[in-house]
Amino acid sequence: MFVGLVAAAAIVAALALVAVLFIQRGREGIDLTPRNLLRTYLYAGSFAGLAAFVFGVAALGNFALAAAAGSDVVYGAPPVPRPAIAPACPPNFPNCPQPPSVEDQLKRMAEQNERRRNEDLLRGVTFTVFGGLFYAAHYASRRALVGAEETQSALRRAYLMVGTAVFGLATVVLVPTGLYQLLANAILPVTADTFRPGVGDSLMPGLVSLIVWLAFLRLVVTDFRRGTGA
Repeated sequence: MFVGLVAAAAIVAALALVAVLFIQRGREGIDLTPRNLLRTYLYAGSFAGLAAFVFGVAALGNFALAAAAGSDVVYGAPPVPRPAIAPACPPNFPNCPQPPSVEDQLKRMAEQNERRRNEDLLRGVTFTVFGGLFYAAHYASRRALVGAEETQSALRRAYLMVGTAVFGLATVVLVPTGLYQLLANAILPVTADTFRPGVGDSLMPGLVSLIVWLAFLRLVVTDFRRGTGA
């Protein structure tokens, strides 16, 4: 769910930044100077790096939550397996295949959840480090390229508004979904045939998106209070 939202958000961000290129010079038309194109790329790259960083931090959060509260909370719990009926075998057949026991099925399920938890750890470290470095490189390049007047540019305001809208949408979709799944698994009665969905695809991505959304919102509000966003 989170990956789909981020992918859609990246498309929206790219379209918004391209639209700014068309409108920021008004009647003079699109500004295709190398400096302006580079600025647009740096903002788009910053957004992509931030999205990868958020994805990585959410994966690390899933790993930590699974270690603290159990893998079933994060990755879900399928119905409890039932003993299988052994197939009928002809007489004097020494190697008659036997169905897996309940213990074997539970062990296999535990191993699958353990692998998913380790994958989240590896995925989280990879995306967090790469996304952080990617964002830092583009942020540093922006600071080196532009001056103080950049705080009043339409491109920067578009970047802040897109980030606020994208991560705000992710927050309002993912956080209630994750809380609902968490409360449903904790409160509603569960039978042996009930599948309990995990919160790994919603709660942690939503909480990380909430933090990033608050940061973007603070920057937007600060700009408007200074009179640069009007």
